[in-house]
Amino acid sequence: MGRFIAKHSPLFILAALCIILAVVSPVFRSPSNLQGVAQRTAVVGIMAVGQLAVILTAGIDLSVGSIAALSGVVGCLAMVNLSVPAIPGIFIGIGVGLLCGLVNGLLTAKGKIPPFIVTLGMMMAARGAALTASGATPVFGLPENFAWLGGTRGWWLPVVFMFGIAAFFAVVLGYTRFGRALYVIGGNKEAARLSGVPVDWVRIAAFAISGTAAGFAGMMLASRTSVASPTAAEMYELQAIAACVIGGASLMGGEGGAFATIAGALIMTVLYNFCNLQNINVHWQQILVGVLLVALVFYDNRRKRKAGLLKD
Repeated sequence: MGRFIAKHSPLFILAALCIILAVVSPVFRSPSNLQGVAQRTAVVGIMAVGQLAVILTAGIDLSVGSIAALSGVVGCLAMVNLSVPAIPGIFIGIGVGLLCGLVNGLLTAKGKIPPFIVTLGMMMAARGAALTASGATPVFGLPENFAWLGGTRGWWLPVVFMFGIAAFFAVVLGYTRFGRALYVIGGNKEAARLSGVPVDWVRIAAFAISGTAAGFAGMMLASRTSVASPTAAEMYELQAIAACVIGGASLMGGEGGAFATIAGALIMTVLYNFCNLQNINVHWQQILVGVLLVALVFYDNRRKRKAGLLKD
């Protein structure tokens, strides 16, 4: 029983946190607030699931926030300036994310450059490209039939996308050779190579998944806010990484799950939402949420060590 709880601790932490906050704040448990929490989690949650693919291989992707901004800008410019319909415009944005992810993967796997350096460079380059393409101004005048993606015509749609993507990736991780390869590479890259796993191509695919997820999240964010800003999604890369870690993923690779990552993203959104409801100063919010996140991960790791699920 203890092992089961430790393995699924992010879900239990999320449930306990929601129960406590619902008792403390009646506004928190109102349907409209809970709907808003779920909708706001979707962008970071989708980005975090993509980030998980990279983290499982013992990598890191610092560029997802900038890729989301660039994807949103390019996709929306295509709709506004070239009169591209909404659906193709969305796929253009996703394609930009995929391309950026492939560049990250190729430079990391084939160029043998550490992922921290590659994605740090992409973070700056993609942000600069977004500012250049947009003329450093937000892209307005988006078509009305683009608004559905962000949930303006139904709060539940981004949530469905988030859980649908998480469910698909969970199946990939649990039931495909590619999913098992991600875990094996994160556990021991050389052992994976010796056992016949195409390590380089799996790592490239992991970064491509991360870039694609960031591209889709960027289009969803632009749809929700009705504007594609070149400065959008700043610091989202840290939120995506934090969601993975809170969800039990190891930055050393080889450990993590899709739904646990979504739970990690929800925990962060719930904490920020509660702080806003209590009118806590934004500067204190950063301190409080940061301390609580470290405390939650520390507590989670202790439980896992006691259950034998985490080694020192």
